[in-house]
Amino acid sequence: MVPTPKVSGAPACTTSSTLTHIQAVIEGGGQIMVGTIAPIKGAAVAHDGKKTLAMLRRRPQEPIPELLARLDAAIATAQSTGSRVDEINTASSNKRYEI
Repeated sequence: MVPTPKVSGAPACTTSSTLTHIQAVIEGGGQIMVGTIAPIKGAAVAHDGKKTLAMLRRRPQEPIPELLARLDAAIATAQSTGSRVDEINTASSNKRYEI
């Protein structure tokens, strides 16, 4: 077995169950988008192929692994409640975004 090089500052994967909801969405034909989804910088979106499950905004100074962990939890919440988790479309905004 070839050892995996350790990258400074990169978290090690501790279990195979990490980000299981994200994995299930992708394996089920859905998609995960992370990055700029204009005009939102730092967005994370999960779509199951039929509907958008979660739309998150990256918090100031939030590391990407934490954003992905929040996205994984938001997917679980959306699937268990049937309601989209949406940090992009706020009640005070007159714009609506749909992925």
